[in-house]
Amino acid sequence: MKLKGKVTIITGSGRGLGRAAALAMAEEGARVVVLSRTEKEILETDALLKARGYESLPFVADITQQKDIKRVILETLSSFGRVDILMNNAASIGPICRFSEVDDADWCQTMEANLFAAFRFCRAVIPGMIHQQSGKIINVTSGLASMVLPPFGTYSVSKAALDHFTRILAEELRKYNIQVFGLDPGIMDTRMQEQIRDKGPEILGCEIYDEFVSLKKKGYLSPPEREAELAVFLSSPDSDIMTGEIGTIGHFAKLGFIIGGRDFH
Repeated sequence: MKLKGKVTIITGSGRGLGRAAALAMAEEGARVVVLSRTEKEILETDALLKARGYESLPFVADITQQKDIKRVILETLSSFGRVDILMNNAASIGPICRFSEVDDADWCQTMEANLFAAFRFCRAVIPGMIHQQSGKIINVTSGLASMVLPPFGTYSVSKAALDHFTRILAEELRKYNIQVFGLDPGIMDTRMQEQIRDKGPEILGCEIYDEFVSLKKKGYLSPPEREAELAVFLSSPDSDIMTGEIGTIGHFAKLGFIIGGRDFH
């Protein structure tokens, strides 16, 4: 098992990619810390893990609250003694509108969820990773970080900042044998995608709305379980030879890696 004995924290693991990654990492031997704002969802994830005989520690926590981040880290260290892997997965799509229509509160909330929370979680686990001279940090990003696609501007800016944060952090931590990556899951079949489609053509615009609906109808949306294979790869010794890379499964496949035992070229 690739992650035997490792301890991983996964934010936003009540559903979607976070839940899929928790199950995939646990299957590879990791002890998994799962957290979400929604109690029902995180208890479901915890129950799924424990039903399969995996060791998990669930938290109801809001990643935008520093006190919740501190509680998760302290209780994880108390229970498991270390943190080997951090996956900053939780995110908010933010306001779907033009910049001129975004108010301060929505802008700040999106940056808190998508950028500041990742920074704060990283800051909390890095001292321990430096002490043990090993660690993996995975920041879940998006292709929208490099695309100009109104009306997703606020989300795009937050993810673009997360990408640059990832690259700089990777260089800072390289000498400590800590690898930092950006995982772009592409367009997945998740509740976030459903929520986007529910906005309708009035908010999204006819062209963007039709494109999102078409992707769903044609079966082009990726299941979270497929993208969780990339999370396992980036968490494992298989990725030790690089750091600072950001991309999809296809990106890493082009670099010559086989993800989840399959060639995605």
